[in-house]
Amino acid sequence: MRILKFIGAFLATFLLIFLIVFGFNLDALYTLWDNQAGIQEGQEWVQKTSSLKGLTEYVAAQPERVSIASIAINNPDSSILYNQHTPRTMGRLSVLFSAIEYARRVQEGSLDPNEQVPLEEVNHFQLPYMDESDHEDALATLRDQNKISDDDSIALKDLVQASVRFNDIAIADYLLFKLGIQNIEKLYDDLSLQETELPLPFSGLYITLRPSENDTSAQAHFDSLSTLSMDDFRTIVFQNARRMKENATFRKEIVDRFRETDGLGIKFILQRDALAFFPKTTAHDMSRLMKRIQQEQLISKTISQRVKSFLNWPLEDKGGRLNKDFKTYGALYDNRMGMVNGIDYGRSSYSEEPFAQAVFFDELQIAFWFHMSSNLMHQDFEQRLIWDPALREATVNAIRKPNQSTNSSAQ
Repeated sequence: MRILKFIGAFLATFLLIFLIVFGFNLDALYTLWDNQAGIQEGQEWVQKTSSLKGLTEYVAAQPERVSIASIAINNPDSSILYNQHTPRTMGRLSVLFSAIEYARRVQEGSLDPNEQVPLEEVNHFQLPYMDESDHEDALATLRDQNKISDDDSIALKDLVQASVRFNDIAIADYLLFKLGIQNIEKLYDDLSLQETELPLPFSGLYITLRPSENDTSAQAHFDSLSTLSMDDFRTIVFQNARRMKENATFRKEIVDRFRETDGLGIKFILQRDALAFFPKTTAHDMSRLMKRIQQEQLISKTISQRVKSFLNWPLEDKGGRLNKDFKTYGALYDNRMGMVNGIDYGRSSYSEEPFAQAVFFDELQIAFWFHMSSNLMHQDFEQRLIWDPALREATVNAIRKPNQSTNSSAQ
């Protein structure tokens, strides 16, 4: 009887969350019905992870889905390193490299931070139903802040900030082409990144991943794409993104297709499985990058400080909880079907100890992903690893249990 009550409560909660996210309309209900199998994945973990202590048990039990690198800068022996070299979906964390390259170019004088960018050029990269609300939120906030001019243009510096704060993939694509993938590749060399793949434009990636017909052909389409070499796949993705940017006829055709199928037109499970085609990074690479930013040793002190000015957006709410918990804090997060991740640095208000971190939850079960993302559990978990010694201890104890991943240490 208890299990039946739990299932009923879970389904009711899930339905409420789903309708809030996707809207109170028949299409949303049809989508829910079509994804019955997917929303049963990981239900057993929803009740078990009602607290962050419970989440540490998931971390320990699902090492194939989780990586943590929490570097205690002043006391390295207390760092938490868990599957830190396992490749994970980078997602929108890749915008960090655009922010760094932007800061580098501004410092050398080859880029004007006040250059006005027509919003139309940015909008060309936005696909219907693909993180579209993030783009709308970004533009609405920028208008409220009077950062969009009467001729619908915006300063380049404000675009970079919005790409970090709002996870706006249309802005991310614009910046990738504006700054140049060749320059980003050189930046990788300068930063000595060994385990991080080059970014891909999200518009081109989604156009390439979208099956030509319907969900029944999606797996065959993915199987076909998986036979391509990495270079060939990247070439196709960039070609599609450039056509989206430059060819109005192609852009209209693609926008119409995505609108007809509410995005990719595939089920939740396949959306999650599509993460296999996204560029990968590791908690090792990203946490060490955040450490260099924290210590202002990223290329130069000036560049580090400029990048910090973009990342410290979580502390903008002066009366918010984070300003109580942190003396300094900067972060970049991503959240998409089947994945939640984040990179951050911070100094606790209580211990004043500085940390640099990368936390990845990847290829998650669908029900568990809805549970995590709706409650922003990954952000809370990551932030509290910095200021909450009890959570750090619980995480260490969980991953030290017998039979857990050998690619981990809690020093």
